Amino acid sequence: MKEWNESYYFNFYDPDKDIGGFTRIGFKPNIKEGVGYLFLFYKKEILAFNKKIEVSEVPEKIKTGPLEFFPGWKIVFSGKMTDGKIRDIDLNLTYSEINREFSYLECVDREKFEMAKVVCEDHYEQIGFMKGEIRIDSEKYNISGFSERDHSWGERDWNAPKLWIYVTAHFDKDLGINFAKMRIKEREIDVGFVMKKGKNIPVKRVSADTVSEGNTQKSFEYKIYDIKGDCYTLRGKVLKRVQIPYRREDRVSILNENLSVFECKNKRGFGIAEYLVRIR
Repeated sequence: MKEWNESYYFNFYDPDKDIGGFTRIGFKPNIKEGVGYLFLFYKKEILAFNKKIEVSEVPEKIKTGPLEFFPGWKIVFSGKMTDGKIRDIDLNLTYSEINREFSYLECVDREKFEMAKVVCEDHYEQIGFMKGEIRIDSEKYNISGFSERDHSWGERDWNAPKLWIYVTAHFDKDLGINFAKMRIKEREIDVGFVMKKGKNIPVKRVSADTVSEGNTQKSFEYKIYDIKGDCYTLRGKVLKRVQIPYRREDRVSILNENLSVFECKNKRGFGIAEYLVRIR
């Protein structure tokens, strides 16, 4: 399987310091490719780092250049990032879980699994708390805030879905929402969970109403129905955005990683609303 991939992803945000970000390391050994990126939402700036390395197998260390994830989990980076000018960055963050890991396979039958495995064969999500220190040039910040991590493996064709929405919304230690909604071969597949007081309730169905301008999103409203029959109305708007292009042969998709503010059940929270938009 040429596009077989194993990857790890984290996002985090400290609303008091207005500092957050997301980071991913993924390996595709069959095409000898390892990719790592880190984006920091730093007040009004967006700092970026990305690096490709050559691999012949999934390495024991989850690392690309100065970016490394340690099982436990810990994220370390020491190097250069840019927002148009070069900045020196030191980052040392630790992650502690709130709920148990949740597999998206809990939400799909065999037919849907066969359709969706062009995106991944298995995909685990977990809500946690991230804290640590970030130095940006001479400024040091102690940050803390809710976080999400995922671990997935299998084929990863970013251009296969006609629709891809992935949302992580964190409110407090008693409420968090995660879902992914994809359209493949004219069929929609909804997966995810509602975390209530540390317990995961699988998602059954999601409806999405998104306000967009061209290929970017501005605001959204989701109706999330869990397997117990409860419905959650999740509203949000985009605060900051990173766009990542993915090209494969003659197909092009844009991944919008939207730092967003959310409201649900009279609570206010933050997280990521990720939209993959097929350009051609």
